[in-house]
Amino acid sequence: MKKTLNVNVGGMPFILDEDAYERLKTYLSEIEIRLDGYDKQEILDDIENRIADIFHENLSSRVQVVSLEVVNRAIAILGNAREFGEPRRRPETQSQPAASPTEPSTQRLARSHNDRIIGGVCGGVAERYQLDPALIRVLTVVLTIFTGVVLLIYIVLWIILPSAPLSQTDSTSQYL
Repeated sequence: MKKTLNVNVGGMPFILDEDAYERLKTYLSEIEIRLDGYDKQEILDDIENRIADIFHENLSSRVQVVSLEVVNRAIAILGNAREFGEPRRRPETQSQPAASPTEPSTQRLARSHNDRIIGGVCGGVAERYQLDPALIRVLTVVLTIFTGVVLLIYIVLWIILPSAPLSQTDSTSQYL
């Protein structure tokens, strides 16, 4: 006997096995951390709608519960989460509460491994304050043009800021 959950996927109600629910939840969260920008919610809604269509195709009057096999089939059709690109942020864990957008996170300022063009300083500042790295880079270039002091500040930060610790995924993708 398996535990089942009532889940709303793409606006449609489904009954999922507990293991199918966990797999789907993990898949969608892996995709979410890889998406960035204004269309993120729209893309997630489209993915959920396609998953709902696949679930609906696999249900019949005899089969009413979405199993792990059906979830894996849907994932195979849509593609692995890695195909959506590199993670833009770290996945949120259950033990850590999410930081509110108005409060900066409690992590220390460090040079970025994931989002670096020259030294990772702008990427590190963007990760620390949850801002767009392109915005930080544009501000740095504009302020450097008008005041040469910013270039000196950038170089000093490049020297004194520690490099962000490598996560397991960062260390393996660095050598690929």
